[in-house]
Amino acid sequence: MKLTLRYAYGLAAALLLLAGTAAGAQEIGTGQTSDTNLDSLFGGDIVETAPAAPAAVDPVAAALKTDKVRVGGSFYGSLSPTATWNDLWGGTSEFFSPDATALALSLKSTIFFDARPSEDFRVYGSAKTSWPFSTTKTFLTSATTSDSLSAPNISLFELFADFSLNDKVYFRFGKSTVKWGVGYFWSPADVINLEPINVLDATAQREGPVNFRMQIPVPNTQNNFYLYTILDKTTIDFTTTALAAKAEFLLGNYELGLGAYYRYDTAERGMVTLTGPLGDFDVFGEAMVSRGSAKTFVTGIDASAPYTISTSMTSDNRDSLYFSASTGFLYSSSIDNFSAVGQYYYNGEGYADSDRTSLIADAKAAIASAAMSDPSKLPALTSSLAGLIYGSGQHYAALSLSKSKLFTDKLSASVIAVANLSDGSGLVKPSVSWAVVDNFSITLSPTFIFGPADGEYAFLAGGDTVMLSLGGVVSGSF
Repeated sequence: MKLTLRYAYGLAAALLLLAGTAAGAQEIGTGQTSDTNLDSLFGGDIVETAPAAPAAVDPVAAALKTDKVRVGGSFYGSLSPTATWNDLWGGTSEFFSPDATALALSLKSTIFFDARPSEDFRVYGSAKTSWPFSTTKTFLTSATTSDSLSAPNISLFELFADFSLNDKVYFRFGKSTVKWGVGYFWSPADVINLEPINVLDATAQREGPVNFRMQIPVPNTQNNFYLYTILDKTTIDFTTTALAAKAEFLLGNYELGLGAYYRYDTAERGMVTLTGPLGDFDVFGEAMVSRGSAKTFVTGIDASAPYTISTSMTSDNRDSLYFSASTGFLYSSSIDNFSAVGQYYYNGEGYADSDRTSLIADAKAAIASAAMSDPSKLPALTSSLAGLIYGSGQHYAALSLSKSKLFTDKLSASVIAVANLSDGSGLVKPSVSWAVVDNFSITLSPTFIFGPADGEYAFLAGGDTVMLSLGGVVSGSF
């Protein structure tokens, strides 16, 4: 039965790809036949006629077609001296004598092209680069020798083509970001993209997989149905190819989304999203249920030799259901130049408080014992402790406030706060920015990290640290 399901699933994926290929071929192969004036081929009286009126131009078609390829991109560069205090509030660190100083550099750019040779066909691609502009990889050439290879730090971020079947069914094939979730800081319903949201840069576009998308709009409505075939990042095979489906319905002023995701070798998932206005606010919510999990859970750590670390990969047996959900709001006022975003996230793949406390205690005891008897075990134990603590909470919250034109058109301020409510750790990052000229600003930004020593954010930062940066930022689009 397992083998039969595998090949049936593979056949379904192949048929979906074949349907898109056939539709694309039909679009490309369709041409127009020009009219021929037969009278001009024979002699006869010449009758002068008024020139024909130019054919009416469809403004929508004209907007969707261009004879030129649009090329553009974005640039971002910053240079920020940064100071760090490990225990400023406890008195161990002195303000005028920080524990560490550094010069932080960020330099990155995205370049894209957008070609629309016809109203029914579009090709889009983008590439990214960042400092350092080259990467070095070391590989073994024999059992005792190694060599290194340097390569430019350039990555293809998106490359896809859009086409349609008689303007009724729309297709996209290639590498592209897939927008499923509606969350701002966290999105449990976004089960397709290759990277999670960075809570400190929540609006940044995230890398998506190679996928084939079929969009079917419902005539005379704003409802849509989507079908996806999603290829694995490294291994192209029937068993590593996923199928997904999504439906969007407009219910009054609210948009409801329903989706399902299936892949042979990992957990199946279902999701629901809802967005819409509530007074002066835009509210959003989403939920996801998974049969099994792609996460590797630590189930036990032996505090004495041989310091065994027990783990469980629940996607293998798929005997448990994991439920995650999130809700939040967005408020924006163009009159006050103010915006606010808040969100709560329930992480169904986090540890229960009692399990988390017990596992951390065992890991710390194992590290202390190994330091005395078997230091070779320390790297694995330390890594397990970090992996255990990261993302271990079940309850999270975040809030972002920003205001432009603060006292003057050139001054703006913002603050972002993120907290793991399960262990009481988090961070607060306010910032003030002064726009010196167009595309150049100076930003002052302290970061305060708080919580117990084994709290997620405090542990990963090395304690209740305070960081202060003052730097210049050059950014813009072209």
